[in-house]
Amino acid sequence: MHDSGRFFTVSGMRVRGPEGPGRDQPVIVQPEIGVLGLLIKDLDGEPHVLLQAKAEPGNIDGIQLSPTVQATRSNYTRVHRGGATRHLEHFTGPGRGRVLVDSLQSEQGAWFWRKHNRNMVVEPVGEVAEHPDFRWIALRTVRRLLRVDHLVNMDTRSVLGCLPPGPVPAGPVPPPGSAPAAPALTSWLIDAKQHCLLDARPIPLADVGGWTRTETEIADVHERSFRIIAVRVEAGTREVRQWAQPLLAPRRPGLAVFLCRRTGGVPRVLVRARTEPGLGDFVELGPTVQWSDGTGPAVPEEAGPFDGSALTDDPACVRFDAELSEEGGRFHRAATRYRIIEADSGLSADGSQLPDDYRWLTPHQLHALVARGHHVNVQARSLLACLASLP
Repeated sequence: MHDSGRFFTVSGMRVRGPEGPGRDQPVIVQPEIGVLGLLIKDLDGEPHVLLQAKAEPGNIDGIQLSPTVQATRSNYTRVHRGGATRHLEHFTGPGRGRVLVDSLQSEQGAWFWRKHNRNMVVEPVGEVAEHPDFRWIALRTVRRLLRVDHLVNMDTRSVLGCLPPGPVPAGPVPPPGSAPAAPALTSWLIDAKQHCLLDARPIPLADVGGWTRTETEIADVHERSFRIIAVRVEAGTREVRQWAQPLLAPRRPGLAVFLCRRTGGVPRVLVRARTEPGLGDFVELGPTVQWSDGTGPAVPEEAGPFDGSALTDDPACVRFDAELSEEGGRFHRAATRYRIIEADSGLSADGSQLPDDYRWLTPHQLHALVARGHHVNVQARSLLACLASLP
């Protein structure tokens, strides 16, 4: 814990389901709401976004493309007594620009306890101060760069995933109440939340069973899940030049896959109402297939109904495939393989052959649920950003 008691802590979480003994695990607790903000403006007739070349202690390959503002409340209120957060004035207070996107979104429910950040896209009013760490990049170029491994960071992808499909709107994105999410769709998701039998609660870290602790590491005794490690950081261009902190270190990359198809010329993706213990309502819409460290099939018999399709190497089916980094400020070298795969023609388009927790949705339907907040998980939002990069 920081001396101020702010920023974030590592605590314990006890998870119990309707069957079996359940499990204990460490979890990152960050109760304050941060800002993930993108400035956007028209340059030379097309939308550009202002990105920061930013290093985080857990990043793969060091510097990644981050949002204009990526800051916890403790950071931008300068609890660390360091420098100010650049461009924050465009996202807070009465002088901020024209807000196009503004919603609270969750982050990894397997590793965080009920964490959420404010995702914003804002068109600035007046001039934006130049700085060598920031650059205006065409939105279409940023979307192409998603295909480069470990270049566009998780927070940028999360905000890009909140933009509606198609051209950037000339005015604010319609408020959640006017988004075209069919009542049957929202009822299906709310039913899944209501009937979820998972029980998860925070516990003291000292009470977490099945994990060992040293001065520099917390690890599960079977070495199947992530570790919590201690790191010391030096950074010449951050608000504070030196600090020490814990990071969650996965043992292996994750996987997040959308199966997609066109029906009557309309694109659709297959989503799953997915349970994660650290989410506020336990259930949000996620990718067709999603594995993180410590999850996924240990033996072939445990494979899900679409795992085989998700892992295909058939070039005729693979529309997007890149290994992208997760949040480098909280995770150490955490990576997920993001894929978009054309579904097998034998898979029912009307959903009649699907398990109850899967649905085919158009990108517009899925965005309508993104706009409501806490309905679409961070892996699915990253995949929405990747989907927008496809021709």
